[in-house]
Amino acid sequence: MGTFKDLTGQKFNRLTVLGLGERNSSGQIQWKCKCDCGNIVFATTTYLKTGHTKSCGCLNKEEASKRLKKETFVKARKKYREDNFLIDGTSLALINPKKLRKNNKTGVNGVYWNKKLKKYRAVINVQGKKISLGCYKDLKEAKKARELAEEKYYKPILEKYNKLD
Repeated sequence: MGTFKDLTGQKFNRLTVLGLGERNSSGQIQWKCKCDCGNIVFATTTYLKTGHTKSCGCLNKEEASKRLKKETFVKARKKYREDNFLIDGTSLALINPKKLRKNNKTGVNGVYWNKKLKKYRAVINVQGKKISLGCYKDLKEAKKARELAEEKYYKPILEKYNKLD
């Protein structure tokens, strides 16, 4: 174990060390620091010396704000909104039937296994409202119910805005 070095008075980025704080849950020494913005924050010696902790969080907020104002981000956000924003209260990006969410376990959008009922439940979201399409013993039945609902609710919107593949 290394020798103890008092960091009191030293400055690390925006943080000035005021003195020792309490140990964290891992037993590491934490230093009580004052940020240039006036907030108090606690940080370990390692985080201060490596630059992992540079401020109370105000620096991250400022950098994020700068990134959001950059021209490339503004253009990308504008294009995304033009292509995917709510139309008739529904996001075209979310109703594209060819896209499957990463956490989907059935392989069918809007169909999930209800453990309590021990059945497949089919749902569809339209204009911010979840519509239950019923519970089914068989995945094929639930899939069929979902497909019929997509035809009824999503197809007219996709056709209207020429977003049908």
